[in-house]
Amino acid sequence: MNYHSKSQYHDAYASMVKITMRDGDASKREIIFLEHLMYKLSLTEEEYEFIMQNYMNYPITAPYAKDERIKALYELGKILNSDRTIEGEDQIRWLERVGKAIGFEPNYVHEVSAKALLLTKNKIDFDRFESEIGAVLE
Repeated sequence: MNYHSKSQYHDAYASMVKITMRDGDASKREIIFLEHLMYKLSLTEEEYEFIMQNYMNYPITAPYAKDERIKALYELGKILNSDRTIEGEDQIRWLERVGKAIGFEPNYVHEVSAKALLLTKNKIDFDRFESEIGAVLE
């Protein structure tokens, strides 16, 4: 199947699927979360099926700039906190995978992920989020 019609988030979603699935240790809850995420990003069932069958063929598109990585972390934290499919340590584990893949230093990724989830759970604005995550990275 050659897929021609792509939603706005097709490639970003494919990157998240690849990050989650590539090591072969994705939990059932993580896979269910990816299904929920498909709907939140307005992907079609056809796109979802195509991506799930071909995720290894997609590059991982990581933001280059630090502020772009922090913005991506903010958005993902909000999504994770709005969806109760994965919770607690499973949320942190998933966000750590993504954090490493988008360029956060491995020695900071656990603290950054846990802090991001706490801040977005408390519904703080992006400016404060950026400041607090930036402080962790210094």
